[in-house]
Amino acid sequence: MGHVNHQLIKYNLNHSHGGSLRQLRKGRQFRPLSTRKPHHVVLKADKAALKLNFRSPRTYKLVKRIIDRYAKRFFIKVEQCSVNFDHIHLNIRVPRRAMSHHFLRVVAGQIAQEYQKANLVREVTDTLSKKKKFMKVWKFRPFTRVVHGWRAYLTVKNYIQLNEKEVTGVIPYQKERLRGLSVYHWQQLWSS
Repeated sequence: MGHVNHQLIKYNLNHSHGGSLRQLRKGRQFRPLSTRKPHHVVLKADKAALKLNFRSPRTYKLVKRIIDRYAKRFFIKVEQCSVNFDHIHLNIRVPRRAMSHHFLRVVAGQIAQEYQKANLVREVTDTLSKKKKFMKVWKFRPFTRVVHGWRAYLTVKNYIQLNEKEVTGVIPYQKERLRGLSVYHWQQLWSS
């Protein structure tokens, strides 16, 4: 039968784009977007490049403010937002294709610029020219997935909420993610 690429089985490439999928030949197509369906967006940072993570008191407000400001500017409805130590999860709805492209590009760029202004990005010395350069903040391009169906939508909502509860320490991290939650943790998932 031949080689089976498990990354391609995990994500339907007709609905997903960016992230580590971009490194695959089949993952280099246009970004699928929908004006009617929600999108799961993940912005993944390079841990080695950051002096402070996204969850520190100094940077958490900065990241949230940038997301809120540009969501309002580009008419993006942010249903859920989870800022973790080295990545950001968003559940958004977009009015037009161009607005979503602008939103993703500007949010990623503004977070990187604000980190550089605040001197929160590590520097690397170039061996040839002996000049210092900032490391790249983002590890991959933004990952987006169009969420099809009610069941997939509930899974994304629960997953983003689980990420938020794990980063605040309410629920301990588990490898099995949503499948490994006990009844007690399911009750804590949406309790305030």
